[in-house]
Amino acid sequence: MDAKPDRRTRRTREQLRSALLALLKEKRYEDISVQDIIERADVARSTFYVHYMDKDDLLTGSQGVFAANLGHAQAHSAESQPVAFSVRLWFQHVQKQAPILKLIAKDPALDLAMKTLRGILHRNIEADMQAHAHRENTQMPIPLIVEYLTSTLMTLMQWWFKDGMQRTPEQMDAIFQHLVMPGIGPALKGANHETH
Repeated sequence: MDAKPDRRTRRTREQLRSALLALLKEKRYEDISVQDIIERADVARSTFYVHYMDKDDLLTGSQGVFAANLGHAQAHSAESQPVAFSVRLWFQHVQKQAPILKLIAKDPALDLAMKTLRGILHRNIEADMQAHAHRENTQMPIPLIVEYLTSTLMTLMQWWFKDGMQRTPEQMDAIFQHLVMPGIGPALKGANHETH
């Protein structure tokens, strides 16, 4: 009994996401209305609001076009990456989002997508750091390390996108490791849980 509503929910969200993507190929994000989306998806307005608060939520919410799978990347990364704080899977995921990013590259929607990405990265890095701090006796404030890693990773991702994503996710991970880990590695051996 529970499977049918789940399938219907997934199908409806996919219709709405597809509708927004199709509209983004035709006009700027700021010129797209919820009415445009529901007409293209052929769903009722009330149905739209059951699933999404507004078009921003449809683009960058946890079930939105851009962010639906971002939160899963780091969980898999921790299991499959031998290098501490490997970011390869993050770059792989953003690479998969390249068609969407290119559609909104000259649109205010790109700022929304980047803000969403930064929030997800911050939460995942924070969780990883807290887990790491339980295993290591560190002296540098964890929030500072989290902010540093998040900001550095976002800088690299934005540069990569503007550069046309010419380098592979593996190459970008190597750049991250080279730039960041020599400084962070020793710091991790003495951080504490100071939060202010």
